[in-house]
Amino acid sequence: MDDNTKKEEFSYGYIQLICSISGCSVEKSGRARDNSGIDVTIIASDEIGDIDSPRIDAQVKCTTLAKENKDVVKYPLKVENYNKLINFKCFVPQILIIVLVPQNIDDWLEISEKETIMKKCGYWISLKGKEETNNKKTVTVEIPKENLFTPEAISKLMQQAAKDRAKLLNDNFSLEEQTKNDST
Repeated sequence: MDDNTKKEEFSYGYIQLICSISGCSVEKSGRARDNSGIDVTIIASDEIGDIDSPRIDAQVKCTTLAKENKDVVKYPLKVENYNKLINFKCFVPQILIIVLVPQNIDDWLEISEKETIMKKCGYWISLKGKEETNNKKTVTVEIPKENLFTPEAISKLMQQAAKDRAKLLNDNFSLEEQTKNDST
């Protein structure tokens, strides 16, 4: 298995671990959805508010090359991928998850009888509604370090996804009622 495939599989395992703790499942995308910029779909196992099993689509990147400072992680995202993530017309919320790993693959995981340690961590960001770019190859995405990919972050993202879906459904219901009343 080449190093890029190892990174990809490690990042999926990391996401699966975090999501399982928050009570969510993860579906890895097939080739067609992967080609459209969606690597995984995170699905809440329960109803949140009035919404049954809200979901979030994610594009996932695993890297040793991100630049960090105390406030942000900077990642050079391909323009094609960036353009898919800024789309505000998506029915299911989309996020970018960047999983950072050490340069040396042997340092990614430590296992003993007392603990299992995965290194390093992941960050997430929604690019929905961001400005289009004139760049040709990449866009440097700055992810606030406060957007650490944790079970708590997933829970908050699912709450927001459920709230947004409920609003959309209510708005559509109101529009249908208005159209119905206008035609009578």
